[in-house]
Amino acid sequence: MTDNSDPINNLTMIFGYGYSHIFSEVTESVRKMHISKEQLAIIEYLYLKQEATPTELSIELNVHKSSIAHALRKLSLKKLIHTEKNILTNDNRSKLISLTPAAAELLDEFVSNIQNIIASNIQGLSEEETQALTDATRTIIKIINIDGGLYNEARA
Repeated sequence: MTDNSDPINNLTMIFGYGYSHIFSEVTESVRKMHISKEQLAIIEYLYLKQEATPTELSIELNVHKSSIAHALRKLSLKKLIHTEKNILTNDNRSKLISLTPAAAELLDEFVSNIQNIIASNIQGLSEEETQALTDATRTIIKIINIDGGLYNEARA
């Protein structure tokens, strides 16, 4: 039996469970599409920022430009990104990268899968337990200073 009085241990267990169980479901979908971690990081960044240049992606994701170029070619072949001339510069070589609707749907599916798994895990809670969980999650969000994470940032 574990001691549930230590919030650090409790959060470690929660995050560990989330990582090993919930995100394994998501990564299985990613694996089926043969999307690397680097490609997924690009998709996530574009989901939040709407568009970016390859140089911006390289800097923000701390990845070498040649790796970004390779990942972008792969994402383009999968029809998950769209490339167009950057009208903000006079350089015809400068490109803006954005997500296709298929990529946005993929991320929405990931979020939906996560929400469904969490919902199935908490469906048997009483009204009081649900309220206590809501209060605890609000406190965690406040302490960690998360403002909705990937899902809500993209919709702001």
